[in-house]
Amino acid sequence: MKKFFTQPIGEFSRQNSMVFLICNIVLIAINFGSFEVDALGRLLNFVWGFSLFGIVISGYYLAEDHVPDFWKAGSTVLASVIVVGTFIEIAMPEYQENGFGPMYFFWAFNQLIYGITLRGTGIFRPVYENLAILGSLIIFSGTTAGVFFDYTIPETYQPVGLVGWLALVVGVSLGTYFAWGDKLSSSTE
Repeated sequence: MKKFFTQPIGEFSRQNSMVFLICNIVLIAINFGSFEVDALGRLLNFVWGFSLFGIVISGYYLAEDHVPDFWKAGSTVLASVIVVGTFIEIAMPEYQENGFGPMYFFWAFNQLIYGITLRGTGIFRPVYENLAILGSLIIFSGTTAGVFFDYTIPETYQPVGLVGWLALVVGVSLGTYFAWGDKLSSSTE
């Protein structure tokens, strides 16, 4: 058990990337199936938030040679927003249906900046890099409408949001998983 909590950041991030991907697959299946699994949904939401927390925190260490030192503090703030937003979604019934919009806005905005800044550096494989940027752009624009303008996107455009969400999830989870795998395999430590 001690080894699990003291593992290197790269292994921690790889595990969280897979957990994040699996949580999203299960949550999407639950939402499309219209299952009534309130307790399981809350547990999955908590695990989702914790795994995204791990991915965001480790993102600085993955790209520390390409970004300034203050990105470490920014990653910590974003990770805190994700944890607090996840607890708000779990605890407050009005956010359980549609989620806590500001959390998704900040995550998509940060991921968009992160992806554009690191584009072409060779840290991420191009397919996952482009998926994360496309997905974060779609989610950023959709959450901006809801967070700042109190505008609900028409249902005819909801499939675009699903495509953006899937692109963001696959780009972030698998992109981080393979990027850390590449970094760990090429490391001389």
